[in-house]
Amino acid sequence: MVLNLKAIFLNSLNFQNIFLLIILIFLLKILIDLIRGKAIFIPLPKNTIRKALKGLKTKNKVLLDLGSGDGRVLIIAVKEFKCKKAYGIEKSFLLYLISKFFIKLNKLEKKIKIIRADFLKTKIPKADIITMYLNWGMMKDIEKKILKECKNCIIISFAHRLPNMKEYKRIKTGHFYTYFYKIT
Repeated sequence: MVLNLKAIFLNSLNFQNIFLLIILIFLLKILIDLIRGKAIFIPLPKNTIRKALKGLKTKNKVLLDLGSGDGRVLIIAVKEFKCKKAYGIEKSFLLYLISKFFIKLNKLEKKIKIIRADFLKTKIPKADIITMYLNWGMMKDIEKKILKECKNCIIISFAHRLPNMKEYKRIKTGHFYTYFYKIT
């Protein structure tokens, strides 16, 4: 009987079943993170990123993306908006690897650096522009950190306001607003 169960299990391990198992594990992780109030990876539409960066003086500036996901904000900032350097802080090992892949694919390794860390537990590097697309539950904690560690920069927050700060600009980007703050 044990051998039959082992044979059935091994025969069912084809590519489709393994792929479905990986997808189910990934979805379960997203659900657990949502329940715990953590940020989950939802990629920003590229046009939303472009709308937010349009009109800012980005040439020769340093951009930092908190929770940089697949690196799309960083790549667009460097390639299309001529940022001198871009940094991303990403906690997820899988997203860190994916962003490294896309950065290498675009031949931007000299201009973009990804730091694998929890940005709430890491000192925020100096930047002229800081972007973030986080969930509402994280905004109070990141606001405290930004006010403590950042000077002379613009903060761009996609979809969620910083709770105790007044934005200097708000624009409609797709199905939500993007908020702009100045830290002096």
